[in-house]
Amino acid sequence: MKKVLILITVFISLALLSCSSNTDKHDYYGKYTFEEVVYLSPLSSSTVDYLNERMAGTKYIIEADLYKIESADNTVEISSPNYVKEKVQNNSSPLFNVAILLDNEVKHQYTIYNEDGSKTHWRLYAFSDCLWVASYADNTADGSEIIMYIYKLSR
Repeated sequence: MKKVLILITVFISLALLSCSSNTDKHDYYGKYTFEEVVYLSPLSSSTVDYLNERMAGTKYIIEADLYKIESADNTVEISSPNYVKEKVQNNSSPLFNVAILLDNEVKHQYTIYNEDGSKTHWRLYAFSDCLWVASYADNTADGSEIIMYIYKLSR
């Protein structure tokens, strides 16, 4: 009887461990809609109000084999994206106050690359209760990145 209980305990433990290690990688997969602008670069010629209005109704599909944004104006589709988990940026610059990430307790940061390894200039910031998507540029003289905007998404 003791052997059976031990065996059952081992199997349950293994099942829980395999589930918890998998959820970290896939917990952001799903279908989302634009909720609001969280951050807008000072280099942008748009306003937060304008973008909130323009992006209303935009759909996002984030899956292992597809990253897709569908808006009234445009569709972005990346087949076979590679979501690379990276260290959350922790240095501010005159163009980006990193406190927006640190104060909101970002759980994970994923930079999205094309299947061939090239940058897509999209990034995900995963939280325990929501997902943010960011667009960034890296064509600066010193090669640094400029976060252009961050949008909050909802399921």
